[in-house]
Amino acid sequence: MNITKEEIKFIDNYLIKNEVKHWDVRLELLDHIVSAVEDKMTEDGISFNEALLEVHQGFGNQFIEFSIPKGKIFENGLYQSNIGFKKFTRKKQKEIRRKHWKAYWRTFLPFVFSFRFLVEILVLGVFTFLSYQFSVKSGLLTLVMGVIISEFIKLIYGGFEKFKKKSLNMQLAVASSLLITQIPFWIMMLFNSQYEGAETKPYYILFIIFFMLFVFSRHGLNHYLSIYKTYKTRFTLLMS
Repeated sequence: MNITKEEIKFIDNYLIKNEVKHWDVRLELLDHIVSAVEDKMTEDGISFNEALLEVHQGFGNQFIEFSIPKGKIFENGLYQSNIGFKKFTRKKQKEIRRKHWKAYWRTFLPFVFSFRFLVEILVLGVFTFLSYQFSVKSGLLTLVMGVIISEFIKLIYGGFEKFKKKSLNMQLAVASSLLITQIPFWIMMLFNSQYEGAETKPYYILFIIFFMLFVFSRHGLNHYLSIYKTYKTRFTLLMS
């Protein structure tokens, strides 16, 4: 038995009231719940309210019926607990992280050997070399700025769009950006403490590390833009 558009809208609002804040998580839950409710209504011959309450409890949301008036069991039962949805969201976080990680490494080599990236590396190499002529620190700073710019673009790109702020996929895609921007400074502090007082320092180690960090960071930006386009398209279709 198919449920009505009004009932689907009711389920969506019910999820919002149960603090399912991310639209992409809510969309997946909505699909699961609608299917489960329709199955129960068809197979068990029960009403929409009864089916939704059973599905709600089936997600692990607790419901204590004691002392609740019979006429308010449905309303109170739907909003008494959202612990099951919180567990579902935490599970989705782990799944999304694994999905992003696999996609990152699957697309790493094709991106690194792409013509566009090779041109970017050449340009960065030229700027680093020119900066190095002034001082070693200037050369290193050029590479570090490449990393910071890549991560900063991830943070601000589409930053004011609603679908990004309310998407769990998008939030996790930029979750490590602030951490990555700090890594070069930690490495430099460790390097300076390790070679403090040395007449000559092996700066080539820092150049190699920062170069590799830029490669990983720049591909991270490319991966982020792919996720951004995917979920912007989905959100646009959802709103249309």
